[in-house]
Amino acid sequence: MKVVVMNFSGNVGKTTVAGHLLKPRMGNAPIFSVESINVDASADGLDVEKMKGKKYGNLVQELMKLDDAIVDVGASNVEEFIKLMQQYDSSHEEFDYFVIPVVKEKKQQADTINTIQALKRLGIAKNKIRVVFNKAEVDDEIEEEFQSILGYANQEKSFLANPKAVIHVNEVFERMKEVGKSLGDITADETDYRAKLREAKDDDEKDHCVRMVALKRLGVTANKNLDAAFSAIFN
Repeated sequence: MKVVVMNFSGNVGKTTVAGHLLKPRMGNAPIFSVESINVDASADGLDVEKMKGKKYGNLVQELMKLDDAIVDVGASNVEEFIKLMQQYDSSHEEFDYFVIPVVKEKKQQADTINTIQALKRLGIAKNKIRVVFNKAEVDDEIEEEFQSILGYANQEKSFLANPKAVIHVNEVFERMKEVGKSLGDITADETDYRAKLREAKDDDEKDHCVRMVALKRLGVTANKNLDAAFSAIFN
């Protein structure tokens, strides 16, 4: 499966979607970051190969050799990326899905609709364009907070927007940067930090154990949420 993660708008959580939602559930698929701005994605514990939008042709050739891949298109490169998809006739067929993250802010929802319209103009089929609702609070009413997106989906029927495809706000995504680990690292860590806490000799070690206990708890919750979101997006 080859998936493009994109949105004309920034700050919609594309890194979370590409690295923490998709990558672990796609056989640890490689991430290709199309970003002309120098952003250090490695801080999130992700294996990312950067390339600029103008290298689109090289990207498509590389993808043809792979069974699974994730393409994370930076907001500053989306317009060029879409233009190049049009220039390389039918090259969009190399991608199985276009996943569009969206958050609650009105500007980001408007930009999301513009992104969907641009993909529609390329002739990309409805079932290949999927929206994921990101950074939602656990008690949010998705139909209310994202009514412009869901209303547009019902009106145009040019993309899929499942209200259950939701990634909830979870501080684990920020806190794990402090320990230099990915979500996969945290949830796979079998260390008994409560036992280590009882054996700790100094305050720094105790503080580390306490942080890791909290981080693992948050990580388990986040992972269950991401499992449900992935299923809702693609099933």
